[in-house]
Amino acid sequence: MQVQNRLKVVRQKDYEGDIGSNLGLSNKMMETRYYEGCGREGPIRCIFLGEFHPVAGPKISCQFPEDYISKEVFDSISAFIIPKPQIQKCTMTINALGHKVVGYPIRIDNSRYERNVYLFNLCFVCDSWSKTVQYEPVVKKLGEHLTIMEEETRFVSSGSSKLPTLLAHLLHDLNTHRKATLVEGDTVMHLKVLEIRNDPSPVHDHDVPVLVTSVGLPRPGRPRRTTPPEGAEIQSDEHLDLEDDEPFEIDMEADWDLTTRQLLPYINGYNHVSKIAADTNVEKTLVKSCIQNLLYYGAVTLIPVLKFSNMYRATPNLSRLFGDTELQKSCLAYITNGSDSKDKPCLSDVLGILCSLQQGTTLRTVSERYVTAQGPPFDIRRLVVFAQLHGLIRCLKKYPVYAKHPPRSNGFSSRADPVLGIRRLFTGHHCTDEICCMARVDLPTLDQIIEDDPNVVIIWR
Repeated sequence: MQVQNRLKVVRQKDYEGDIGSNLGLSNKMMETRYYEGCGREGPIRCIFLGEFHPVAGPKISCQFPEDYISKEVFDSISAFIIPKPQIQKCTMTINALGHKVVGYPIRIDNSRYERNVYLFNLCFVCDSWSKTVQYEPVVKKLGEHLTIMEEETRFVSSGSSKLPTLLAHLLHDLNTHRKATLVEGDTVMHLKVLEIRNDPSPVHDHDVPVLVTSVGLPRPGRPRRTTPPEGAEIQSDEHLDLEDDEPFEIDMEADWDLTTRQLLPYINGYNHVSKIAADTNVEKTLVKSCIQNLLYYGAVTLIPVLKFSNMYRATPNLSRLFGDTELQKSCLAYITNGSDSKDKPCLSDVLGILCSLQQGTTLRTVSERYVTAQGPPFDIRRLVVFAQLHGLIRCLKKYPVYAKHPPRSNGFSSRADPVLGIRRLFTGHHCTDEICCMARVDLPTLDQIIEDDPNVVIIWR
């Protein structure tokens, strides 16, 4: 029973009444259902302005919501809120007593202040488990903006009556819209919480980049975010998940670097990295770097090389196409390439093709079946690209494996016997597309090598 009590999961809101108690804070930290380093992004719980008073010392001059950070908690961490001069004007994060505080301490030297110096720090307070790195640029920009306002009008040190409204406005807009606009006199400042993404996966020679914006939907495989109807209960803001971000949009006409501009016309959903490098006469490593940069910002996604000898399988996500009207419209618009022809395909044709894709049936077989039956007037290749982008189907890749140890080269290099060099790649770790790019052979030649060797077996996965 004691072990069960230690491991029980308790929601954060169950301890709202224990904020003022050190024992409650300790229990809250031990029994919260999230933990530091879990990668979750939490909302901003409080924003406060800490300053060094010439008589009272470090104190909170303004905070919203009021009394969220108690005097006892602030006194315990005040040495970090108003730090030594060596670490001022540096972004700092303090995780203590159940709170994670992000600040940017400011020091202004001027003889008009009582001690010839004014110290303050505008801080964001989040849950102890929350990821807060995305708030650091916002806190820094706010600190520098308030420094300018303080030097011009003493907006901070004079205890302006606008401060509580400003903090409340910041808290609401940053949590709700992830951006805010502050207007004070003739000064306008725009703030935005940027998404901190994970490092993109490596780009290989056989990968095919596809522009996400070309399909007219947000992130591939994710449904569009819907607005709850009026009067409906709004989901708790216990944590904000980046997976539920707003529909993705990116300006492909923006000021990209020269190499990226050179590559964009060749990213059509069919050209793999090696072909793009050859067609643009750009070094392959540079092409990979540009595509990886586009991949990081969500401008492109990677799919396998489209061949009519490929086999595909439907995924459970295919059921989305039955009920998601936005996905249906985007699919029909993409496969017809925006054509205004009166003879448009219907959804039953699309579903018939996608459901016919299964293991043991190649794309060529499915295509010939619908062409001979005077099938739908659209490009099946575009349908396959769209379905892969949205996770409706997935490509089964062919991995050749040498069942026996490949023969030794007897001291000769693989260049003397190119077939032997290709066979050494039959380890089950390289698909046929990758082997073609590595060995610089076409697929029919590779298939013939596999067919002629009885010791090679094929794994589809």
